[in-house]
Amino acid sequence: MIASLRLGGAERQLSGLALMLHNRGHEVEVLTYREGDFYSKALKDAGVKFHLIPHPGNEKRLVQEVAAHLKEEGFEVLISYLVGTNIKACLIKQACPWLKLIVSERNCNTGMWLYSKIRLQFYRYADAVVCNNYAQEALIRKRGSYLDKKLTTIPNFVDAERFVPASGHEFKKDGRIRIVTTARLYQRKNALGLIKAAAEAACDNLYFDWYGALNNDKYYGRCMELIRKLGLKDHIHLHPCCENVEELYAEADAFCLPSFYEGTSNSLAEALASGLPAICSNVSDNSLYVIPGQNGLLFNPQDTSDFAAVLRRFASMPADSLGEWGRRSRSIAEEKLSEEVFIQRYLDLLGGL
Repeated sequence: MIASLRLGGAERQLSGLALMLHNRGHEVEVLTYREGDFYSKALKDAGVKFHLIPHPGNEKRLVQEVAAHLKEEGFEVLISYLVGTNIKACLIKQACPWLKLIVSERNCNTGMWLYSKIRLQFYRYADAVVCNNYAQEALIRKRGSYLDKKLTTIPNFVDAERFVPASGHEFKKDGRIRIVTTARLYQRKNALGLIKAAAEAACDNLYFDWYGALNNDKYYGRCMELIRKLGLKDHIHLHPCCENVEELYAEADAFCLPSFYEGTSNSLAEALASGLPAICSNVSDNSLYVIPGQNGLLFNPQDTSDFAAVLRRFASMPADSLGEWGRRSRSIAEEKLSEEVFIQRYLDLLGGL
């Protein structure tokens, strides 16, 4: 039996893992302590148990209640996602020492601060630590060598049946290149850097649509003010999140992710599977999936001029080259980010426990 604690934006990956394990004969339960979850219907429709333990408002009590549930149900493996849940899972392991515990690191840290060092100390109780990018694994190996034998990397998977190249898509239609970003609009994602680079590049055929804005957010206000100040209101548009993101990729000519740091980006994986060329910051593992001159371009997110130069190069590309890059993106997604690769690595890990 495998129980999984889930929280926040990693739900898609964890729920997908639960479904894949269930389909391969494991008895799985997805356990959450937050209201407002998503994917619960898909899990229940597939026959995956879904259990909510309402947060009692006290962290110690929550750990006790989850541990009691795991004992009662006789679970053998616990998989947790995200920092806060990982620490709780490590405390649960102390109350349930027979459990095999896998904690998952979802981001790529740029440094190791006190809180991070404390987190890694908790991971001593885990049987395995799974990073979703190789850069994070390398950082942990450097700063927490006592976890060496527990560390592994399993990049995110993408649903290659949902995200597919648009049939008959015409790149650079009417001479325009439509560039989409699907990411929460906040400082880490570097939307201000994109706006500045677009202004410096001064390419009239580039049009940007960013989906993930919150209209009452201060960062959104800063972005809108800069767009107005630089005269880009006809070329850069900020939109709320969109549930049917596959439709956005189908209408776009390229994908852009200018983040200062990333894990393995779900958005990038989706865009590649959708057959889009990618323009991304050269951080974390992005260079494994965006190969300059083959399916996209990389830039330094700290250097506006470098970003602008990449945009100018992209703006000058012919439509047939964009199409070829898009086909290469799809191949990379199938080769490196498939469900088959993802679940086999987890099955190998579970077998090794």
